[in-house]
Amino acid sequence: MKVAICFSGIARGNVARNIVNVKNAMPEADFFYATWKEHENEISKRYNAVTYPEPVLHYDSWTEAVEDNPHHKYKAYKEGRLAGNIPIYQVPSLNHSTKQILAHAYQVKDLPEEYDMIVRIRWDVVCGSRINFTNYINRSYNENIAIGFAIRGGRFTHMNRFHDIPHIYCTADTDISVSRDWCWWLNDNLIIHPRNKLDTDKVFQLHNDKKLWGGEYGWYQVLSDDNDHHCVYGGAAIERFVRSAV
Repeated sequence: MKVAICFSGIARGNVARNIVNVKNAMPEADFFYATWKEHENEISKRYNAVTYPEPVLHYDSWTEAVEDNPHHKYKAYKEGRLAGNIPIYQVPSLNHSTKQILAHAYQVKDLPEEYDMIVRIRWDVVCGSRINFTNYINRSYNENIAIGFAIRGGRFTHMNRFHDIPHIYCTADTDISVSRDWCWWLNDNLIIHPRNKLDTDKVFQLHNDKKLWGGEYGWYQVLSDDNDHHCVYGGAAIERFVRSAV
């Protein structure tokens, strides 16, 4: 097993701290950095990040995708964006959420062949300072599955603990105590996956055919085979959603 940590997207946040925390959490891995050419900055240059042309979006992944994701929350996003008067669904960044998947596909496609395990992470994601991902890397490798990590403000906010999310298919009528963060969804603050799980050509084709979903729904689409993925609370989060990485 050889592990590649792949930072991608716009280089921003407390990057030096974030990288230190990832190194402590996954000490045996090698690090690679990528960003969009149009957003190259002093941070990305400092880490000699590879640059890729930012893709042109030719469809709204929430309202114009050829097929809808079955998750009932996806339907809510679609209806909210179509309504045009609900602020939470009009955030401009929503329609850019396929770009993170495309960026990762570009980066993985260009990685040296000897790397067979991949960790995808944003520049502005921080890991807990007392956390270790070794068991999940081994599980992903041995079971050939993708494992996604995130925190949820209303459910689980511990950065230095893990909570495995049950594999339950939910509907809008499912009891609110049951997590919706597994079915047709892959947590995406940090993702561990075998390299062979990501078909980069499939990612690009889904995008070209207006079939690639945004955000967690899209990560599920490209990294889960017959719902064999796994989701976890804890370990990593976008830094603006945590007070400190303790």
